[in-house]
Order: sequence, then C-alpha cells, then structure tokens
Amino acid sequence: MNKERLKKLLYDLDITTADLNKSVNLVKKYSDNEDLKAEFSNSLKYKYLSLFIIYEDFISMLLKEYNKYEIGMTIDKAIKKLNDAGHLNNNHNDFLHSARLIRNKIGHRYKQPSVESIIKFLDDNNEIMSEIHELIKGYLL
Repeated sequence: MNKERLKKLLYDLDITTADLNKSVNLVKKYSDNEDLKAEFSNSLKYKYLSLFIIYEDFISMLLKEYNKYEIGMTIDKAIKKLNDAGHLNNNHNDFLHSARLIRNKIGHRYKQPSVESIIKFLDDNNEIMSEIHELIKGYLL
C-alpha cells in the first residue's frame, strides 16, 4: 500500500474528525440560537461529507492492495467485496453502509437528515469509527 498516500489520508482523517467533533459541540452548545445552529449544522454536514470521502479513499486503497478493484464498482459493492474477503468485518460493513446512506442524503440534498440524527449516528458509532481509524493506522506498519 502506498505509505505516503496512507499518511496523508490519516492526517486528513485526524483533522476532519477533530473538525467534525468541534461542529457537533457547537451545534449542541448553540441549539437554542436558530441562526447559529443553522450555520454550525451546515458546517457539520460539510465535514461529514469530507469524512466519508476519506473512507471512500481508504476503501479504494484496500481494493487496490488486495487486487479487488473493478472499474465502475459502486461503493456498496466495494464494501461488500472487502467484507466478504475478510478485510472489513461485519461491524465495519454495517457502519459504512449506513454512513453512505446519510452521505447520499446530504450530498444529493434529498430527504435531508436532521442534524440531530447525524449527531446521534456519530455518537452511536463513535467506537466503530475509532476502530476503523485504528484499522487504517495498522496499514502503516
């Protein structure tokens, strides 16, 4: 695996995760001020999209590492293929699938999820997100 690309991905993941957590805290802190909540909510959604792009980049790197890449493969198919081959576990698979659904709703601007539901999803999946972070770090060894 390209170690320099992986280091850059981890750097981006660290920054984006910290920024996302900051946005979550600001939305919670200013939930009674509609204008500030709206601004911080938009920031949170943008950072969520950035986080999923990082996950997609890592999935692409895994596909190439294990010679599983196919032109035109959807992210769903890629996640399933990596799960079936044992490179992602079922928890990773379930999380990434759910995260993708939220990402699509935000990115395509249909059936926009509430910021509260995004925060709940992030809070509920904090452990699996940390696990994925550690998985990515493990490829630097």
